[in-house]
Amino acid sequence: MKTKYKIFLILILFSCIFTYTLCAFTTSVEKTGTIETTELSTVLLSNNDFLTKLETLDSSITSVDKENDLTRANSIADTYLNDNYVFSTTTSNVPTYLWIDNGIIYYYTIATNIDLNNN
Repeated sequence: MKTKYKIFLILILFSCIFTYTLCAFTTSVEKTGTIETTELSTVLLSNNDFLTKLETLDSSITSVDKENDLTRANSIADTYLNDNYVFSTTTSNVPTYLWIDNGIIYYYTIATNIDLNNN
């Protein structure tokens, strides 16, 4: 009979230790620090800089209306992922890439906010 009580007490002891340890770990977790989120935004080059850079891609283009002449693309080929195709300012937190294919001016950016910078 004493052996049954000893086993029972040992099981209770282990159970308490396990529960205490588990509780100690789960209750001592603290949330520290802050998470900052920044809206993904881009600012296109000013009109003159935009047109000058666009002319390096196609010299036949003499004017462009940023609101109506640009077509947003859902993806971009690796070929255009370099500085020659970046048409956003250095203050943008994400770049805007622009290229011309079959006379259509495409742009790609992951930005949710696009400032056309029409000045």
